[in-house]
Amino acid sequence: MSDQEHPLSKWFGEKKFVRLMLLAALLALGVIHFESIISSIPYILSVGRPIIVGAVIAYILEIIIKRLEKYLFAKTKKQWLINSRRWICIAIATILVLSIFVLLIYTVIPGLTEAFTVLGREFPNYFVQAKQWIMENLKGVAIVTDYVMDLELDWASLQSRVIDWAINGMGGTSLLSSTVTVISAVTGSIANFLISAIFAIFLLSGKEKLQSQFHHVLDVAVNEKKNEVIQHVLATANRCFSGFIVGQTVNGIILGVLTWLGMRIFGMPYALMVAVLSGTTSLVPIIGGYIGAALGTFLVFTASPSLAIWFLVFIVALQTIQGNVLYPRLVGNTVGLPSLWVLAAVSVGGGLGGIAGMLVAVPITATLYFLMQEWVHRKSAEKKAKLPSPVQEKTVTKKK
Repeated sequence: MSDQEHPLSKWFGEKKFVRLMLLAALLALGVIHFESIISSIPYILSVGRPIIVGAVIAYILEIIIKRLEKYLFAKTKKQWLINSRRWICIAIATILVLSIFVLLIYTVIPGLTEAFTVLGREFPNYFVQAKQWIMENLKGVAIVTDYVMDLELDWASLQSRVIDWAINGMGGTSLLSSTVTVISAVTGSIANFLISAIFAIFLLSGKEKLQSQFHHVLDVAVNEKKNEVIQHVLATANRCFSGFIVGQTVNGIILGVLTWLGMRIFGMPYALMVAVLSGTTSLVPIIGGYIGAALGTFLVFTASPSLAIWFLVFIVALQTIQGNVLYPRLVGNTVGLPSLWVLAAVSVGGGLGGIAGMLVAVPITATLYFLMQEWVHRKSAEKKAKLPSPVQEKTVTKKK
């Protein structure tokens, strides 16, 4: 052994030893500067948010574009149609998504405004009626009746507190205190959205070239075996994410249509708006249904408190059928994640990233679940292959 050769290089080899030392150095730097790294993550995400949002928009639009390209000019032999087909599909997918957002804004915002107006006008009457009902029907419960008798509602003071909260924000943060702040926030949001939309269009228009470049980088950077592993992981993740998005969307549309039909049949108010809200909120796994039911009950309550109870019974029954019959067929077959893991993914994802974390956590968990299943099955098969079969054991015994 030469004087310059390190003793550990005998065990690991020169390249592995260098890699090990570099990894140890990176881990040491990460531990030393852990707080700085964690504190810089929100800043990095805020700077890269338009790019991240653009990539998400491109991925969602690509799911629609793939299905459009199967049918739009699929058998044409005209070269100009073939060359422009992707741009036509991008335009159709973009118009479709924008139309959905316009529908949401057009149906939900006016209805919510009207509902809050009605609630502000009628809530004092509802309070008096509820107080009278409790006093008449719970006469024997002295503790409750005494408390309700002394209970008074200062509606003007409550309204002023709500308005003050809206103006000053939570925790003293000035949310709407300045017109300039509002205008700058709206302008910044619009600018970021335009950047994201432009980036998404560039990604979609040059998808094939980007894929080719990515595959070329993988071929150069890693060996063939690792390349296959990376490609398999990405394909599994793509299958889980696209299946989750398609399944949740179809499930939301069906739930919204059934909600609208049921409310129209039973003569309940705000049928279209509640249906849109139910379908939209159902995109969030597990808790989305409860949010939609609560919002729908509130809206129906502002128009008719007695109908709100029947709506709650109807929406609970509908979502029970949807959760046990439709959801497993639409989403379960594509994601294939047990309910326990869905609940765990939603809980952890919601704690880390709110609504967006819930949406992303389920397909990520499904990807890890599938990969772990494949690894376990492969190891089990390898272990069984190494064990001698009963015929081989008998042969060995006879020879002895």
